[in-house]
Amino acid sequence: MHRPEPIDRELLLLAHDADFVDRFLAGDLTDKEEKRIGLTPWTPSMIQRTLVLMGGAVEATEHALSHGGVAGNMAGGTHHAHRAFGSGYCVFNDLAVCARHALEHLGVERVAVVDLDVHQGDGTATILADEPRACTISVHCSTNFPFRKSQSDHDFPVPPGSGDEVYLSTVREAL
Repeated sequence: MHRPEPIDRELLLLAHDADFVDRFLAGDLTDKEEKRIGLTPWTPSMIQRTLVLMGGAVEATEHALSHGGVAGNMAGGTHHAHRAFGSGYCVFNDLAVCARHALEHLGVERVAVVDLDVHQGDGTATILADEPRACTISVHCSTNFPFRKSQSDHDFPVPPGSGDEVYLSTVREAL
C-alpha cells in the first residue's frame, strides 16, 4: 500500500481545460457545476482528495510501465469527467490523463482504455476521441447513466438484467 502525492496541475492539462482546472483548484465552481459532478455539499477537502486520487492514478501508470507489472489505484475510474466539466461523481478523468501522460511522457506508442464499468466511460471517449494513438473500448449497461452516450471507438452495450454468461461473452468479444 502506498499513499500517492497529489497530481501536478500540468498533468491535469493533458486532458482538461485550464479554466476548469483553475476554477476547481480555487474552489470557484458554480453551484450548477458542483451539482453536475454530484459532490454536494462541496467542501475544501474535496480538492485535496481529488488531487491525491489523480496522483495515485499517474503513479500507478508509471509503476506498471517501469516495473513491467500490474499496478492499481483503489480510488480511480473517474471516466465521466469531460475536458471542461466534471460529471457523475468524477471531477477529472484519471484514465484520459494517464493515457495522455503515457503517450506524451513515458514512451508509449499506443494505448487502449478498456472500460468494464456498468456505466459508459463517456468522458474518456470524448477526451480521447481525437487522439489517433488511443483506442477506447467500453462494455456497459445499455440503459443507464449517462443517458446520452458518447461514442467510444468500440462500444458494447449490454441489456439490463444480463447474467454473467452474457457479460463475459461480451467482454471476450470486446477484447
